[in-house]
Amino acid sequence: MFALFLGLSMPLMAQYTGTGAVTQGAASATTGNLYTCTGGRITRQGTITATNNTVWTVPAEVNFTNSAFPTASNLYNPCTGSTYANTTAALAALNGSDIVTIDNDGSVVTAYIFADNYFEMYINGVAVGKDNVPFTQFNSNIVRFKVRFPFTIALLLVDWEENLGLGSESNGGFAYHPGDGGVVAVFKDAENKTLAVTGNNWKAQTFYTAPIMDLGCPTENGTARLSNNCSTQDSNNGSAYYALHWNKPENWNSASLDDSNWPAASTFSNTTVGVNNKPAYTNFTNIFDDPGNDAQFIWSSNIILDNEVVVRYTVNATSAETAPLDNDSEWTVYPNPVVDRISVHGAKETTHYQLYNAQGQVLYIGQQIELQSFAYLPAGVYFLKIMDPLAKKIGVKLFTKS
Repeated sequence: MFALFLGLSMPLMAQYTGTGAVTQGAASATTGNLYTCTGGRITRQGTITATNNTVWTVPAEVNFTNSAFPTASNLYNPCTGSTYANTTAALAALNGSDIVTIDNDGSVVTAYIFADNYFEMYINGVAVGKDNVPFTQFNSNIVRFKVRFPFTIALLLVDWEENLGLGSESNGGFAYHPGDGGVVAVFKDAENKTLAVTGNNWKAQTFYTAPIMDLGCPTENGTARLSNNCSTQDSNNGSAYYALHWNKPENWNSASLDDSNWPAASTFSNTTVGVNNKPAYTNFTNIFDDPGNDAQFIWSSNIILDNEVVVRYTVNATSAETAPLDNDSEWTVYPNPVVDRISVHGAKETTHYQLYNAQGQVLYIGQQIELQSFAYLPAGVYFLKIMDPLAKKIGVKLFTKS
């Protein structure tokens, strides 16, 4: 079977018409073991050259060894013995030095994250926390940051691999087992009010897919990079498998990125991800599986073959910090509905603006809102965040585009 597969390498290459860079075979290790944990797997990185001569780091370029990138606090970490029974105990172990300040006049947000395997979190492009454990054993984390609303969350997610460049690991008696991923996260304010949970209202884009046994199976539909028709079968001879790689946008982690055409995140059950026997998750189901606001595991459309994924979401203003102002208050947006340009009554030269659509995506940041043409905007509802830094006033105005 595999002799036939290897013999079809060149025809299979000709069948692939997607936008990804194609590699074949194993990568060369460039690091030793990044992290040692009793019962954990060897965690290495490597590089591999694609058929178009581009060089790729696998499973991903990460900041795990970068001391300037904040490390998340432990929620449950068997590698260090920080195995808290509940969030109260985990939070009690923190002294506040873990809080990353993005905006001095912002509010403190607490994020609870379980990632299979590794995550790095950015808020408005600022690094706020990376996973304590890059591969195994399985752990969960707390990340706290101080920010003004609205803010954009960007998570780099990596399903680590033992067979570098081949998206697989030893498991179940097979040397090449394509592992799965998944992340669940909950964001709460200082009053323990849930601000956001992971779900299909997030965006998710794929940047590394492996192993690909047949280059004729991946397809693309718009920006969606689809591999659900590809085999996920285990084997003991996968050294000639293929992989696909894509570059991330330079501003992939910032609020300014327009991710409106990215695919929606796919959701997966606890059973599919396989967390029902992992205390790093089950100790905290009151957070992750809150029946009133249940967080779901998310990933791209292929939780098995997609190994590097970015998910994004924008948390809109909360009533606690930026209550919308009435039309007869200090600021008024007119005309409303808007056809082309808008004006803000009560604005000053120092006034700042952020414009969002109903999905929370950033459309404009600056101080010249009256000079911007919004004729290109589709009809719908929009939010204009108005900020007066000198008077320390913030408001959010709703308007419609006709």
